Amino acid sequence: MRDHLKLSAQDVEAHFGEEHLFTGIEEELVSQKKRHELDLPDTYRHVNFGLLQTAENSADELRAVLKKVHPWSSLYYGLTAQEVIVRLYTEWIPKYFGQECEIQVLSPMTRGSLGTATLNRTLQQAVNPAAEIKGQLILGERIFRVGDRVIHRRNNYDLGVFNGDIGVISQVNALDLTCVVRFFAGGREVEYQKDEISELDLAYAITIHKSQGSEFDCVIIPIVSQHFKMLFRNLIYTGLTRARRLAVFVGTRQAFSMAVRNVDTARRQTALAVLLRG
Repeated sequence: MRDHLKLSAQDVEAHFGEEHLFTGIEEELVSQKKRHELDLPDTYRHVNFGLLQTAENSADELRAVLKKVHPWSSLYYGLTAQEVIVRLYTEWIPKYFGQECEIQVLSPMTRGSLGTATLNRTLQQAVNPAAEIKGQLILGERIFRVGDRVIHRRNNYDLGVFNGDIGVISQVNALDLTCVVRFFAGGREVEYQKDEISELDLAYAITIHKSQGSEFDCVIIPIVSQHFKMLFRNLIYTGLTRARRLAVFVGTRQAFSMAVRNVDTARRQTALAVLLRG
């Protein structure tokens, strides 16, 4: 390899002169340096990656990064935002507010890793996993088990339940594909037939929009950049005011700051002013 480089240098010097040779080598070194440099986001500029390169093992590498992570951050404990929500729901809030405390996750959106669809599946598995003695119904991708927290999604005057009513499944008949839901409001039990169960959905996590008009002991609100389309100040206010005792925001300071600064300027089309004048 060295002989090859020496011959190449001699050839360049013979044809272009010594000055051109060293200029070319310098430009090549600069080019190689740029290719090996990391284009890091500003978020990670505080990390000393030199310590990572000189660390003797993975534990030392991890400690080098964690020293620069804020102690209030979930990353300091090696937890993702989703894992923090599960811990809050299953361990931390019940520990300090009691097992009977009603906890509701309020997400800005349905989709995404912190949307209601994913969080409902995750929390169901953590809070109410499958068991041989536990009845369950499977409707497409949705699974309903005895003990699941559910929400009714549309007005049904025959059953006497309405959009946004929340309760718990108390009985399941897997043969007839029916179930009984005990709703929190009034403690009324309603039997759902096969064609009516599609009006139910899991309610461990619901959208902030669905929560309007309701109150819960404690609420957990994920606020991350993947929800950027919905991050407005009025949405934060709505989620925060659903809590009677405790509200916990899980996410990033950047996303929360974005939501607080954004004011929804969409004008509501109502006849309220006309009615007031009349």
